[in-house]
Amino acid sequence: LLQSSVNSFGSIAMAGYTAANNVLGFLFVSVNSVTQACMSFTSQNFGVGKYKRMDRVLIDCLILTVTVGLTLGCGAYFFGTEILQIYTEDPEVIRCGIEILSITTVPYFLCGIMDLFPGALRGMGYSAVPMILSIIGTVGTRIVWIFGLFPAHRSLSFLFISYPVSWILTILMQAVCFCFVRKHVHQSVNRDLA
Repeated sequence: LLQSSVNSFGSIAMAGYTAANNVLGFLFVSVNSVTQACMSFTSQNFGVGKYKRMDRVLIDCLILTVTVGLTLGCGAYFFGTEILQIYTEDPEVIRCGIEILSITTVPYFLCGIMDLFPGALRGMGYSAVPMILSIIGTVGTRIVWIFGLFPAHRSLSFLFISYPVSWILTILMQAVCFCFVRKHVHQSVNRDLA
């Protein structure tokens, strides 16, 4: 749906989106590595019953994700013209790519945070609900955005604002889910000790 919406702006927007999407791929790999570490360390601590350490793992990973996401995201935006020139020399395509990068790369740390909570939950053995919340938060928000809001505000910028909006909404849902699961895990431990 997003691709077809971009396609409606023509070949320059399509080329700009393709180039910008390549940059986003590098950002994703960077922040996703922190998510994988969070999941691994959470599951190890969960397995040996060190539940307080799971909180520390999440906090450390949040700090790392924000640092990596902001550094690389801001770098990708500020050096966007030079980076996009790897993919194209057309100034209009680069301008279009920069427009997309300005909205998606600087707040990319939000995408990393959005993935951390499900990573921690998977580490505790809960994977179904975070998956459903991720689908509702990212895919659902973007579908509503494209069909509900985008037709009244047809611009490339407005289309891509759906990225950070969907990240924020998903973070909120995932954080609530994490708090419930964390509380359940800690209550189970307390019952077992009593």
